[in-house]
Amino acid sequence: MKKLLSLIILTIFFSFKSQCQEKINYANLLEKCFTQNEIKLLNNGCEIFENEILKIYTNENIGISYKEFLEDIQTMQIPLEVFENKKTTEYMNNLKKSELFNKIWKIYKKEINTEIVVISNDDNESKPEEEYFQIKRDGKYLNCLIENCENQNLKELLKAIKEVPDINPAILAIALTNEFKEEEFNSNIMRLIIAIDFYYELKLNLMK
Repeated sequence: MKKLLSLIILTIFFSFKSQCQEKINYANLLEKCFTQNEIKLLNNGCEIFENEILKIYTNENIGISYKEFLEDIQTMQIPLEVFENKKTTEYMNNLKKSELFNKIWKIYKKEINTEIVVISNDDNESKPEEEYFQIKRDGKYLNCLIENCENQNLKELLKAIKEVPDINPAILAIALTNEFKEEEFNSNIMRLIIAIDFYYELKLNLMK
């Protein structure tokens, strides 16, 4: 009888432990577009991101923590420790070595505005340019997000990212925080977008 009782207690304990340690699966909605390893890599990134922001944005509702992170992006007042941690850096280095990386991001260039006037007789002299990473507008990742997004307002925002080049992350953050209700930040696709399109893209450009 004691052995049976012990077995039941152990079963309940490990079942509860398994539920508590359930892995994040925000990227599973893209499984028709990517391999299982790529989905696992995306989910791992989401998990690392969520663990980091919850150290600073502490709320009972995790979705509110995501929203507060976006609110800080609007003013670029994000605590640096969110980005400067070993796990995030290691993850980004591994992601850059994968084929998935090029399905998400692309290097874009734009001319740097400067107040210094340079006098030159060479009309073909190239102007200084700034390189930065941005979500690949014709990439598999963005197209798959649009295809699998059930929230019509969010789908329109994703289409705008695809059609309008060089949208400032702060402007996108304002659009998300102003146009979407708090409960919408609890959706898997919203959390995936905030992790990949904001957190890791900012980290990527900081690492350059």
